[in-house]
Amino acid sequence: MSNDERRPGIDQLVSREHRRLDAMFAELQGAMSEGKSAAAGGIFAQLREAMEDHLAREDRLYYPALRALRPDHRRSLHEFATAHDAFRAELAALASAFDGAPMAELQPRIEAIADRFAAHEAGEESLLRRIDAEIEGKGSPLA
Repeated sequence: MSNDERRPGIDQLVSREHRRLDAMFAELQGAMSEGKSAAAGGIFAQLREAMEDHLAREDRLYYPALRALRPDHRRSLHEFATAHDAFRAELAALASAFDGAPMAELQPRIEAIADRFAAHEAGEESLLRRIDAEIEGKGSPLA
């Protein structure tokens, strides 16, 4: 199978998920800056569910397989998983705040989590590209 025909690597799968979440953050920030609080609440609920699903996939599916295939990256993968717990906690706190806090108070919190998540994504994608390249270099049947 040529590189053009092969299945996407884990780095590409995760990157696509990240871009979808980035778009949802942008949509949420747009609704908030326009003062559309009802729409923002709905978008936040969708974003939270999508992030929870994404983080669960990484923690329960991708990371365990990668730790088994590339044990030398266990520590980095553990650090990313620990960050996932922090994102979950922050999303839960924001969900409670959406019930009554003014948009002006919520907007900087959303911007802060979006910025932290973007930095997290960049580090994660870099590590996953490295792991994917290592797996391909080993002639793994996953390539």
